[in-house]
Amino acid sequence: MNEILSWLSEHSLLLSVIATASVIMMAVSLIAAPWIVSRLPSNYLQARLDRRPERNLWHTLKMLSRALLGFVIVLLGLIMLITPGPGFIMLLLGVSIAEFPGKNRLLVYLATRPNVLSSLNWMRKRHDKPPFIHPHDFD
Repeated sequence: MNEILSWLSEHSLLLSVIATASVIMMAVSLIAAPWIVSRLPSNYLQARLDRRPERNLWHTLKMLSRALLGFVIVLLGLIMLITPGPGFIMLLLGVSIAEFPGKNRLLVYLATRPNVLSSLNWMRKRHDKPPFIHPHDFD
């Protein structure tokens, strides 16, 4: 226990920076996540399943930049799972931004979990948007 207290006192600046960054990320994500979710069309989840990838140089560059941005947001989401902030929503946003094989199926699977879908639809309702249409409603 003394070792932990000693380490904490030696690294108080680092802990202050981490705490400040956590509070800032939480504030930004609490504003950004509902705003982004409310801008998506209500058939977004079905449209994700219907997409076919392009194959050209521009698409490859775009895919790499989106993968990097998505990776950063996923890392922030993982951090927010243990610090204050909507970690799971940020994970979904990171996965939805990134480009990788099987992404659309993974995104729809995660987003259609009952608690997640109800949270997403609650965000949409607060912005006077219709709820997401569940992909199975199209069958």
